[in-house]
Amino acid sequence: MKKKYTTSKTIPYNLFIYVFCLLCFNISAGQNKTVVESSFNEYVNLPREVAFAHLNKSLYLKGETIGFSVYVLDKNTKKPSTKTTNVYTLVTDENNKIIKKQLIWAKDGNAYGSFSIDSTFTNGHYTFKAYTNWMKNFDEQNLYSQSIKIVDPEVTIGTAKITISSKLDAQFLPEGGHLIADAENSVGIVIKDTLGYGTPNITGRVLNDNNMIVSNFKTNHLGIGKFLLLHDSKASYRVEIDFRNRIQMFDLVAADEKGINIALNQVASRVALTFNTNDKTLSTIKNKPYTLFIHNGSQSKTIKVKFENRTTLTKAIDRKDLFVGINIFTLFNESNTPVLERIFFNYDGIETLKTAEAFTKKNEDSLSIQVPVSGIKIAEKAHLSISVLPYDTKSYNADHNILSYTLLQPYIKGYIENAKYYFSDINMKKQYELDNLLLTQGWSSYEWNSVFNNPPKQMFEFETGIAFTANTNKTNENGRYILHTSKNHTAQAYIVSKNESTFSHKGFIVEDDEQIEFTEVVGKTKMQKPNLYLQFTPSRIPRINNFITVLTLKEGSIFEANGSDALFDTEWDNIEKLDEVVIKANIEKQRIDKLTKYHSGGRIDLFDDDQRANEIDLANYLSGKGFQVFQDLLSGTFSIRRGRDSPAVFLNRRRVRDLSELVLFNMSDIDYIAIDRTTKGYDASIIGEGGSIHIKTDLNLRFKNDKRKEFNQKISLPLTFTSPKTYYVPKYVYYDSDFFREYGVIDWIPNMVLSESNAINLKIPNTKTKHIKLFIEGMTNEGRFISEEKIITLD
Repeated sequence: MKKKYTTSKTIPYNLFIYVFCLLCFNISAGQNKTVVESSFNEYVNLPREVAFAHLNKSLYLKGETIGFSVYVLDKNTKKPSTKTTNVYTLVTDENNKIIKKQLIWAKDGNAYGSFSIDSTFTNGHYTFKAYTNWMKNFDEQNLYSQSIKIVDPEVTIGTAKITISSKLDAQFLPEGGHLIADAENSVGIVIKDTLGYGTPNITGRVLNDNNMIVSNFKTNHLGIGKFLLLHDSKASYRVEIDFRNRIQMFDLVAADEKGINIALNQVASRVALTFNTNDKTLSTIKNKPYTLFIHNGSQSKTIKVKFENRTTLTKAIDRKDLFVGINIFTLFNESNTPVLERIFFNYDGIETLKTAEAFTKKNEDSLSIQVPVSGIKIAEKAHLSISVLPYDTKSYNADHNILSYTLLQPYIKGYIENAKYYFSDINMKKQYELDNLLLTQGWSSYEWNSVFNNPPKQMFEFETGIAFTANTNKTNENGRYILHTSKNHTAQAYIVSKNESTFSHKGFIVEDDEQIEFTEVVGKTKMQKPNLYLQFTPSRIPRINNFITVLTLKEGSIFEANGSDALFDTEWDNIEKLDEVVIKANIEKQRIDKLTKYHSGGRIDLFDDDQRANEIDLANYLSGKGFQVFQDLLSGTFSIRRGRDSPAVFLNRRRVRDLSELVLFNMSDIDYIAIDRTTKGYDASIIGEGGSIHIKTDLNLRFKNDKRKEFNQKISLPLTFTSPKTYYVPKYVYYDSDFFREYGVIDWIPNMVLSESNAINLKIPNTKTKHIKLFIEGMTNEGRFISEEKIITLD
């Protein structure tokens, strides 16, 4: 039976306020700094970094690979951060236990890697996290976290559906943080289910103690809405919500007898801020100097506010006078105490890149796709990551894209459900809905108590590689040490003066199981094995405990599998391995023939493991080939001659013009050396009469029997960078199946760079799928973003 109500007139905000009270004023970034401005400037003095990670999926099957690309930005400029190279990535379980962890190398603000979903994973929800050491200096949410789900098909048989209680969590949040008695109030609504997800399209009403309806509302698809209330201190209020043919009742929060609230409305190109109070409050604040402080986390502006004879005061601001993106409005009283706060997002000025119509071409077993990107400026470079999935995929359901996580989430205390909705196909409706969301958020992530009393101190550094301090255990004599060439570094020489016992260096990129090697130089040329003790920084993955709690992955469907059904084609892997042996042998023979033909004017020396182990260095090797070689370990001098002429030296097809790079050159990675009597090079440069030496290294080669161990000290690092591995797309038993269409993977490209014609060029496996989706995320060096879900239809 339906309840009967008496209806009173709901009170809209008086439109005459906006017609007659849109006051003109100047926004001040004044030279005479107030206490608030000075404290704020000190608080934001240290630059911030913010991280976003693009994962290829959000729901994974055991045996698949989590592919990810991490973008690290300067929070202020929104451009890639160039100050950090060290990015930490974790996967933690529901108890916050670390399951996987990596240190990865960021270049120009971008790093990528992968985690194998192996036996350490079980069915359940996990959280992917990414951050830098510098982020530990701050309390704001600049770190990245995302919920993912892992499913083991062999043990998941008819996964039970989660039952959601009909009990709702309804929150009624006055705009600005205060419900004021005997005043007009704007109240935000957030209605969630027991799992924390917004409950869509809920209708409700506000009633007074006479059972009269004083306001109505309806939430959107994310459970967010608002209503207006002209509060009467003589009345009490309750809220009734209609849900599943039942009525749930909630008491409205008690009103403050004194105080100020705020109502934000957008009127054409302006933002109107209306401050409401009551007569009791007006008598105590009349003509007192209040300040409206506006900031975006790095810059600020102020507006003077004074209540005179009215309980309502409106200020109108042109959006062009606000900051692009986030704007945090805080009202301070005459004692510099924050009274209320409201967050607003200004879409004007947000620049994004767009893709144009795609061109496709079918090859024998692959597809070529070209997607032009419009709006790229001269000298602007873009780095993108792209997940290629079937059109009907149910395994990609992240709450954020690069826009929402970098422009919005770091400024909000709570986690935002489906935040990417507000930054995809932006229109007036979504802008209005985002403002309703921000109405409910209350105070921002910038805590004013911390701003005034606890500004961040630089306790943690921007990390650029790995640093070491070496202790020589010698103080009564000079020490001379050589750090040998490694994968990412040339040889380094260190001189330790008498009465000193240590030397140090920063910025080394050491990957995977790579060791670093030292030799001690005694006298002019004699070498011996040193006895160094090294300390490394960082030596372990640092922990950060102030991650916000993310919502567990909201699945669009329930994955069901029969444990006896094969999903992945593992036999194909065995066939490929057998083929690789035959193919590798044929390729090696073709390679030798090609090298011999190219260097027909000389000879090719293909190294084997024994030769790599026995050759001391390049100087000794070339001396044995008839060259006059001079090598000074301390000065770093290196020269080669044959008679009167000097040969040109090429290392991996690159002309080596500074021969100091060849001092104590590590021979353990030599693939081949070609000594050519001709003047053949790789470009138009003139070689000269000395001929050329061509050195080819292969970083995957490692010698087995190290003959140099009597004078080289090898040192393992407690923590190294994990090099990015090639992403291998799973092979499936059936491609024309609901399983593949809903949970399969077509490809993942973590480090896409646009072509010279500013196009995305993809070559992906041809799975005979008629419709595919490209999930594109990325940014440019100028701080412009791209975030699209692009549908490709194949004939």
